Amino acid sequence: MEEKHVHIVTHDVPWPADYGGVIDPLYTLKALRALGIHIHLHCFTKGRQPQAELEKYCTRVFYYPRNTNSSSFSLHIPLIVNSRVHADLLTNLQKDNYPVLLEGIHCSYYLFSGQLNDRKVILRLFNTEYKYYGQLAACENNLFRKIYFLHESRLLKKYEQGIAKKATILALSTHDVTIYREAFRADHIHFLPAFLPYNLAAGDTGKGSF
Repeated sequence: MEEKHVHIVTHDVPWPADYGGVIDPLYTLKALRALGIHIHLHCFTKGRQPQAELEKYCTRVFYYPRNTNSSSFSLHIPLIVNSRVHADLLTNLQKDNYPVLLEGIHCSYYLFSGQLNDRKVILRLFNTEYKYYGQLAACENNLFRKIYFLHESRLLKKYEQGIAKKATILALSTHDVTIYREAFRADHIHFLPAFLPYNLAAGDTGKGSF
């Protein structure tokens, strides 16, 4: 039987699974590995260290530092994307022709730029990011942070529209599916619930006394 391989690019190191943004990526790794798929994992990081735990599920693990200095600030590309552009990532992806799973808009620059046009690419959507950043702006009292969130929201709306038809998209909510179809005319977007650790019933058997 032919071995199956996939590249997975994550916006952060998905271990430990100690906040919401890395839970779904981690359990996606585990689910795919359980199916016998060889995973080539690419992690962006800012402060989170390499983790030997990930080597249990992945054939190879690569780490790339996020560039969060002023040079990543752009008038055209959202910061959450532009800070995760790394030439070594593209080089490693181009060494073969395996499918690519991008975990979050954050990791999608090379999809947006057209440098993955010849590949099978799936984009995992965490949020409709431009709406999320708009909500952050509405809740922010600090003027400079509010301006930043509004700027990022504006860039994200244009950016998300630009990639909406470039890949198959898997959304975490039906609400995001509706937005992408109606606002961006996305043709290939589907709802796929989050991968979670709770795959076995753990309650006591028998009849209670409530």
